[in-house]
Amino acid sequence: MPMTALTGSRVRERRLQLGLRQADLARAAGISASYLNLIEHNRRRIGDEVLARLARALKVEAQTLSAGAEGVLVEDLRAAAASAGDDQPELDRVEDFVGRFPGWARMLAAQHRRMGLLERTVNALNDRLTHDTHLSQALHEVLSAVSAVRSTAAILAETEDIEPDWRARFHANIHADSERLAVGAEALVAYLDAASEDEEQGVVAPQEEVEGWLAARDWHLAELEEPGGRARLEAEIEGLASAA
Repeated sequence: MPMTALTGSRVRERRLQLGLRQADLARAAGISASYLNLIEHNRRRIGDEVLARLARALKVEAQTLSAGAEGVLVEDLRAAAASAGDDQPELDRVEDFVGRFPGWARMLAAQHRRMGLLERTVNALNDRLTHDTHLSQALHEVLSAVSAVRSTAAILAETEDIEPDWRARFHANIHADSERLAVGAEALVAYLDAASEDEEQGVVAPQEEVEGWLAARDWHLAELEEPGGRARLEAEIEGLASAA
């Protein structure tokens, strides 16, 4: 049975929960109190037989003492250390760190997972900016509307003598371009939100989404061969994440 340096800490924690003294637990497990003290301070590894006796005395499964959530936490911290580059922490003391400062350990592991997720999201967005035709067109539309509003506003602000008819035209142009900008921005935000609902899977381009949908159907749209199937198929297509 695999055991880590945290096993002793779990033995001590369980003993304190039950309100047992070291001497009482050592007697029940058939070991000396000094040996139990070394175990609880993670200075001695525990054999399977001794661990089984301690587990019976503590009224828990032996696996609960030899493994636990700390094991996953230790692996998460090792993974975080592996991505740290040249600035490596003391890997041989990671289990001691988890045992002594579990709160800090959980926070560091959570930060590492969060950083990994953000890196994957940034990479996915970078790929989309490069390869997603719809996203490029949407961004171009927003920038075009912004430029149009800015140019028209600059004319109105910098030209003092503008005939009323032309001023009205400029105002109408600003209104139309601002509405185009609002529609384009809303569509772009909705598109990105819908495509990034599942952050673990990353952001998916419309073409990739459609190809995945078709692949799940084995590239065969059986509804087109059935009476009234086209309407059902169109309803399902409308349910895809990307309106594009």
